[in-house]
Amino acid sequence: MTNRWRRFRVVVATLVALCVIAASAGAQRSDDQVWTAFMSWLKQAPTLGGPVEALKGFEQSVAAREPLGEAARQAAAVRRLMAERGDWWPLLFDKVYASDRPSFSQNPSALLVEAIEARPAGRALDVAMGQGRNALFLAQRGWSVTGFDVSETGLSVARANATKAGVTLHAVKSDIESFDYGTAAWDLVALIYVPASAYEARTIAALAHALKPGGLLVIENFASARTAPDRRPVDIDPAEVKAALSGFELLRFDDGDAMSEWYPQPTRLCRVIARKR
Repeated sequence: MTNRWRRFRVVVATLVALCVIAASAGAQRSDDQVWTAFMSWLKQAPTLGGPVEALKGFEQSVAAREPLGEAARQAAAVRRLMAERGDWWPLLFDKVYASDRPSFSQNPSALLVEAIEARPAGRALDVAMGQGRNALFLAQRGWSVTGFDVSETGLSVARANATKAGVTLHAVKSDIESFDYGTAAWDLVALIYVPASAYEARTIAALAHALKPGGLLVIENFASARTAPDRRPVDIDPAEVKAALSGFELLRFDDGDAMSEWYPQPTRLCRVIARKR
């Protein structure tokens, strides 16, 4: 083999290798690959204030090794997938509820306070209760309260706060889809800034079945039309919620800008007090 031929083969092999590297660098990760990367990042992330910090942190971690455009694309993919997948909730909110800088109000929901005014205490369910700020308020007002959440960290804080306050609180680890809501079991169900799946028609129907006649459903959440651009993964569509509540008497239904209890800011909120007929 002549030296010229050897040099030719080396050049060809080098060009092929460079093409492979370039192709790999230019290939975009699939949604599943991006989500796997996000979940891996979330597992080792420090405590977080909330979903916004998680998205920013992940994008920064990708930008440290890939072009800014690709980092932004992957962050946008995660934002979209957050609305479709539920496996991130326990991981994220364990980080949130372990933080000493919460991004949400520590006071009970003003809407919930309004809803129970002059109403006799009964049995209440706090869906996705977190650290239990609303459940604790109800228990202190004499209600028999059950709350559930996917975050064991949040539940531990709720139990500790109940013990400190000298009230009883039944705190259960569960997700929205798995919890047994029962039949005519509750005088009040609170959905205060909880995952969007709680507002789907089938879940609202289960909650209606679980409420006693005259029982209240109290809702407050971030809102936008389903077709809105850059929709937040936690947003609910007020029109869809209203349609799902057709069997209720609407004592209050607000859809407009107000100060949110998470990342306090003026933003579109849906706030509802509905009574089962």
